[in-house]
Amino acid sequence: MNSRNTPYKIAIYGIGNVGGIIIREATRLPEFQVVGALVFNESKDGLDIGTLAGIDPLGVTATRDIQKFLAIDCDAVVHVSIDAPNVDSLAQFVTLLEASKNVVTSHPYSYLPARDPAFGKAIKEACKKGNATFYAAGLNPDLMTQRVTPLLTGLSNEVTRIELEEYFDCQDQTNRANLEVIGLGQTMDMATSADGPALWYQRQYNYQMIEHLMYEFGIENYRLGGEEHCLPAPEDLERSVMTVPKGNCGLVSYTSIGYVDEKPFISIKITYYFTPIMKPSQLGPDDVYIVQIEGRPSSRFVLGMRPSYATDAKQCEGEPAPPAYHAFANTVLQSVPVAVESPAGFRATDVPLVHWKKDQRRNVGKCYSEM
Repeated sequence: MNSRNTPYKIAIYGIGNVGGIIIREATRLPEFQVVGALVFNESKDGLDIGTLAGIDPLGVTATRDIQKFLAIDCDAVVHVSIDAPNVDSLAQFVTLLEASKNVVTSHPYSYLPARDPAFGKAIKEACKKGNATFYAAGLNPDLMTQRVTPLLTGLSNEVTRIELEEYFDCQDQTNRANLEVIGLGQTMDMATSADGPALWYQRQYNYQMIEHLMYEFGIENYRLGGEEHCLPAPEDLERSVMTVPKGNCGLVSYTSIGYVDEKPFISIKITYYFTPIMKPSQLGPDDVYIVQIEGRPSSRFVLGMRPSYATDAKQCEGEPAPPAYHAFANTVLQSVPVAVESPAGFRATDVPLVHWKKDQRRNVGKCYSEM
């Protein structure tokens, strides 16, 4: 087992909601040191990254200059900038990897067979050129879908249905553009437009995860599909980040489905809602994830998150972000040592080796890897 006495030096690619949490968490942990950050907003250029993250200055300034950013001596770059149809994330990854930067990204590039072959080829060639590691990790994709869900199927045989549901109240977000991209605040037609970015996210995130699970379960014949559902705001929903006008989208839900024999087998439903007024009635006070498995026997797992279950604390000490966003950032930060200590190349998600398979005689003790 590898161990070290010096901190992992990390540089943040994009200081938004998640990047700010990562800076705050890394600063309070002795095993990490934030040594730089790339920003895209001119108003952030040259500011102390501690100030940008809402804490005391750290003596490290942010830059918009990619060459200055690449010159920073660090163990890994934590890539948490936006991934959108108008953003060339592959070019960003290649630039970092070729500059010998290990990359941990929160975006869904953990199963290369679901991507265009040119994508995987470019990533692996850049890793080889820069002798660097690429690791896509986080709360979801990664932890909930590709680690927790397979693990839970180990309770069952003859699995016939897997449903994963994810819920986020977005009222405490600080980036209006992110909310509009997923459909919140938009007209009902715009929120579910086939040409809009929200459905792009559904295909970009959920389809890959379903394909990965099908592989691990040993299911070869399936098809992918999806559906969406929106609810209008019953009144103007006013928060500091934005106002959702009455009648516009206050809840948007996207369900991606893997069909086997034309029956839903795996579904991933992600629901974003704005303020408690729009919270689905079936949720508990702090439910974030629900995994339901129909099998022999069936099981249901509900994951709630609070700042504390031992006290009535309204937030974790020094962390203003809601627990779900806090947890998301934590999973990304915890992936840094894995990326740094892994051999150069594409690092796949650690899927549990013991779980349900269509045939337990197949692929025993193995999971997806590009190594």
